[in-house]
Amino acid sequence: MTETALAVIVAHGAPSDPDPLDREVKELAQRVEALAGGLLILGATLSKSGSLETALKDTVPAPTTLIYPFFMSNGWFVSKELRRRVAATTDAHVRYLEPFGLDDRVPALCVLRARETVEEMGQHARSAVLVLAAHGSQKGPAAADAARAIQERIVLAGAFKEVRLGFVEEAPTIAEAAAGLGGVPAVCLPLFATTAGHVLGDIPEQLAEAGFQGKLMAPIGEDEEVPRVIATALLETHQSLMTAEQ
Repeated sequence: MTETALAVIVAHGAPSDPDPLDREVKELAQRVEALAGGLLILGATLSKSGSLETALKDTVPAPTTLIYPFFMSNGWFVSKELRRRVAATTDAHVRYLEPFGLDDRVPALCVLRARETVEEMGQHARSAVLVLAAHGSQKGPAAADAARAIQERIVLAGAFKEVRLGFVEEAPTIAEAAAGLGGVPAVCLPLFATTAGHVLGDIPEQLAEAGFQGKLMAPIGEDEEVPRVIATALLETHQSLMTAEQ
């Protein structure tokens, strides 16, 4: 491989207002690049017209382009639309990494941050309920399956009294998952890569419908450790490619 390999971090973005999230993903790419020496890392969103195509075209040629889907699951946008648009733009050899939400490091990060949040409330995690708010989908099982996998790993960690999971687009809803807690200490962690419509609207609205009195956390994709998680995944993949060529 050449000394510089190209990686593109691709998020969905916000169709109704694409520019702010597109800028955020580009800024994320800069933070990841600072942790991943030797890799040229760019950011793009599917929602902003030309964002992905520009990232793939306006760069130095690389033997392999790494595509990192900054999504929570391997749903339609990742498995179909992203691949279609990449294939239509470049003839370069492309290696797709697993989406962010399928990274084995993510459940542990969820546990760490949720536990810290509970303790900041002056409570013990083992007496608290963690409500996970996920997207879900009526178009296929990938989104819900990915969220359930995270839930299962968090449950196995044994850090909380209970770990509930609710969805925006399928049952059980977030309101159903967050209902009936009364005065039990609780936090809600959105399993989303970025802050967009669902995080700003649907999640707080459903929590209010449930009478949820706990704390709503920032999406896990905006955690300060996320650039390191992504950098590690990219470096591991890059190293495996280099080893395979030797």
